[in-house]
Amino acid sequence: MRGLAEFIMRRRLQAALLVAATALVPIVAWLGNAALALVTLRRGPQDGALILLGAVVVYGGIELVLGGQALAVVSVLLLVWLPMYGTALVLRVSISLPLAVLTVTGFALLTLAAWHIMVPEPRMFWEAMLAPVLEGMPEAERADMVRFFSTTLVAYVAIGLWANTTIGLLLGRYWQAMLYNPGGFREEFHGLRLDRRLAALALVLLLVASFAEQGAILQFGLVIAMPFLLQALAVVHTLAFRRGWSKLWLVLMYVSLPFVYVPVALVGILDSFVDIRRRYAGHGADTD
Repeated sequence: MRGLAEFIMRRRLQAALLVAATALVPIVAWLGNAALALVTLRRGPQDGALILLGAVVVYGGIELVLGGQALAVVSVLLLVWLPMYGTALVLRVSISLPLAVLTVTGFALLTLAAWHIMVPEPRMFWEAMLAPVLEGMPEAERADMVRFFSTTLVAYVAIGLWANTTIGLLLGRYWQAMLYNPGGFREEFHGLRLDRRLAALALVLLLVASFAEQGAILQFGLVIAMPFLLQALAVVHTLAFRRGWSKLWLVLMYVSLPFVYVPVALVGILDSFVDIRRRYAGHGADTD
């Protein structure tokens, strides 16, 4: 990891090429985000903007050669790179990881809001889009598929964008600390704690979403729970570090996370009210 971070910081062209290349393989787009975050955090908005511009030019050229569409470049720019660049700037200026995480969440919520503005009737939209697939299916299966696409899928897409940006931000910050401030990332991440007023809002939305049939409430509730999922991870990492737990517990937690992310997010919400780390983690140092 250190070698890759040094490679990114060596020359702007190398960083721009890495950002553009990872956009071709969406599953590793977070790596390009981390490169963009690292440069922006360390060298400032001008260098970050140059990397972003270079990545757009390179990626646009690749799409042109491969016969792709300009829409792909615009989509990556608006949904992936600009949120990453903006969030890294927020963290650089504010030196506040909670504020940066809330900025990522704001981008995800704006994506959801834009979707609902552009598609006011999601059920009708998906019935039309899925018509060839739905043809010949039993009525119950048709209804279930349309319900999933119209109420849940968009939330998962927004959560995916949130995760992509957040992982890029955290990895970029980790690289920055590794190169220039050893031990700084651990202290910053272990101290992540969000305002209890936002925790109360998230809790209300999750409770309403658990009883409501409206897709929008469910979608916004799931997205606003994500920063508290991250806060819960910070709680567990702090407890593991200060109490000397085996890393196996962390591995098991991350493996099971896709299946229990809502209960885990509730732990993060609880932490905003009772400060679990202060009560149960002890007072060990958080530096390397």
